[in-house]
Amino acid sequence: MDLQNLFMSSKPFHICIFFFIFFTLAKHTLSLDTKFQACMPRTCGNGLNISYPFWIPHEQESFCGLPNFEVICRDRNSFFSISNVEYIIKDIFYANHSLLIANAAAYKDTCPAPLHNISIHRTQLDISSDNSDFSIFYNCTSLPDYPIFEIECASNRSHLYSFAVFHKEALEQNYSSGSCQSLVDVPVDVQSGVNFTSLLKMNHTEIMKMGFLLNWSGHDCSSCQISGGRCGFDNDKFVCFCQGGPHLKICNDGNFVGRFIIIIE
Repeated sequence: MDLQNLFMSSKPFHICIFFFIFFTLAKHTLSLDTKFQACMPRTCGNGLNISYPFWIPHEQESFCGLPNFEVICRDRNSFFSISNVEYIIKDIFYANHSLLIANAAAYKDTCPAPLHNISIHRTQLDISSDNSDFSIFYNCTSLPDYPIFEIECASNRSHLYSFAVFHKEALEQNYSSGSCQSLVDVPVDVQSGVNFTSLLKMNHTEIMKMGFLLNWSGHDCSSCQISGGRCGFDNDKFVCFCQGGPHLKICNDGNFVGRFIIIIE
């Protein structure tokens, strides 16, 4: 067989291989573009922007955010659950990886009184050091000589008292928490401009509605977003979803996830 016949006989085979790889890559690229579209930022509740690391079920895919960072949109509010306790998201500060949340019970219960400290064990969340400690003492045998927020609705019997205070360390210098059945610490973000005198005019429900700050840990998404991408996960690995497919960190960085080099001879 001469060279011309050899080339002609092998040409259909090369053409088949080319089109097989081409359509395989085309299908792969379309699926990646779908992920880029799936992670489009959404609004929730009263217009709160929801994007990585948060995601909205049925509106965004789970690969668009971190596990357990689902946000539920309901009744013009954005809800976020931690250890089966529901919180309302008041604001999200993407630049410094923090969010302001408040216990949903403060908005719907007649006597919101958390019975346990907030549990963030095995989550990617930390309680911000910018919060103040608001401590609730339940069913105490006496009231302290100290500025307190009485919580009459949380007392079991008429001769027991429940109350809350800021800075329990100062209280415990002259008062024994052992006279109370239980103690729960509630972090509160006391905003600048609110002085202690103003706080004392509030009740404990109003204090709880102020909310508290949480920080989240994880990959920084800002570089990806600046480059026009949207953050998410591919096979449990952080990626930057771009219009042309996922990249490792930013769009057009040359590190295309799943890139193939085709040489047809």
